[in-house]
Amino acid sequence: MSKILFINPPNEFISPVLPLGLASIAAYLKSKDKNLDIQILDAWVERISLKELEDRISQSKADIIGIYVASPCYDNSKLSIEACRRALPDAIIVAGGPHPSAAPAETLKDIPQLDICCIGEGEITMYELVHAIKNNSSFSNVDGLAFRSGIGGKIIFTKPREFIKDLDSLPFPARELFPLEKYKVQPPFGKKNPFFMMITSRGCPYQCAFCSKDVFKSSYRARTPKNVCDEIEYLITKYGAQEIQLYDDDFTMDMKRAEAICDEILKRNIKIRWFSGTRVDLVNEKLLRKMKKAGCWLIGYGVESGNQKILDSINKGIRVEQIISAFKMTRKVGILTSCSFIYGLPGETKEILKETFDLAKKIKPNFLTISPLRVYPGSRIFKLIQGGNYLGKLRTLKKSENLVSAFFSRGNYTIFEDNLTFEETKKIIQKSFRKFYFRPQYILQSLTSIQSFSDFKYYLRGGFEVIKMTFKQ
Repeated sequence: MSKILFINPPNEFISPVLPLGLASIAAYLKSKDKNLDIQILDAWVERISLKELEDRISQSKADIIGIYVASPCYDNSKLSIEACRRALPDAIIVAGGPHPSAAPAETLKDIPQLDICCIGEGEITMYELVHAIKNNSSFSNVDGLAFRSGIGGKIIFTKPREFIKDLDSLPFPARELFPLEKYKVQPPFGKKNPFFMMITSRGCPYQCAFCSKDVFKSSYRARTPKNVCDEIEYLITKYGAQEIQLYDDDFTMDMKRAEAICDEILKRNIKIRWFSGTRVDLVNEKLLRKMKKAGCWLIGYGVESGNQKILDSINKGIRVEQIISAFKMTRKVGILTSCSFIYGLPGETKEILKETFDLAKKIKPNFLTISPLRVYPGSRIFKLIQGGNYLGKLRTLKKSENLVSAFFSRGNYTIFEDNLTFEETKKIIQKSFRKFYFRPQYILQSLTSIQSFSDFKYYLRGGFEVIKMTFKQ
């Protein structure tokens, strides 16, 4: 019996999130081969040291190790792969996720202990790879891989993996393999536990310059409303779910489908609080009213900037007027809003950032998140900067440098500097948070939103997070 260990590496981010990608791959393998012994080690949520991680890897006696690698926690992923090799010298080590999908050759060259990179969606690729390893057959017949071959270690690329067209054919993620009691939602991302995340679609056809889409690409594929609601009912029945985040790139990409999901929730009389994210140009009042009726309490909109020229330069494809309209409509139907901005985009100045902040005050979101521009490998903006299309430069932050964000903290980040340095941008972000959240108008708006003691505790917790975020160095 083959033993497989999936690892989510340790990192310093504030709120651990169950890695649905690993959970989905594990579920697919379990559904296809009952003779696989699959273990999960989420070092992030368990907050274990690298020494303890190495001990746990050794105890697993795994033949194959799959490790999730995202660019912000690349250093910890690399250290984890090195620990895997020390603990189990004969194991096959496979890296998957956004970073190896964006830079497979670079990842293999930088981490000699790593055997294989899985590029793109991992379910079918990992299943075929596991059986190639079991049968001692060539990896060349498995699509979606990059691996070393021969004495010289030449990197071989197999054919790109075709995307899974029928997402309903995938089993629900194997959440039972994870320590579910340790995942707790943090404001403003949710109110109640047990809290779960779901992905109801994959891929985003929009071409925002800052986004890296190396796993699901631009091909939009969606689960049917029936399949989505089956999983919602499953989470409620099996785990007592109180709240769910629909963690799609754009939940309302297909507005008719989003409305059909709401209709199915209402038809089945499913009682659940949920929230999602989408674009300001993918909502209308009819859909928002249906979402509210079906249990949606919060929508997160990616606004990025309040300056039209900046929005156009990053290929966001929205107008400031659409931003104002979407927030007005959402507030009108009684759904709370979260607005996310990116500071430090190419061409921004202090005057432009003031324009962005003025928009935040005008649209009156319930929650505001601001992050410096994070430049990811594979993103269009990364390629443009490398190609000399902008006058500024890329800068890699030290692990000791806080990013200033509600979720992201210390990590492996590459940021961009032209008119503003990172230090200047960081100070403006902290000042923006303080000015926004400590305004009398915002405090009054929040107080009028409190309808229960649970709401009071939620805003209190959120307030402490804002204080920590805005005054940390």
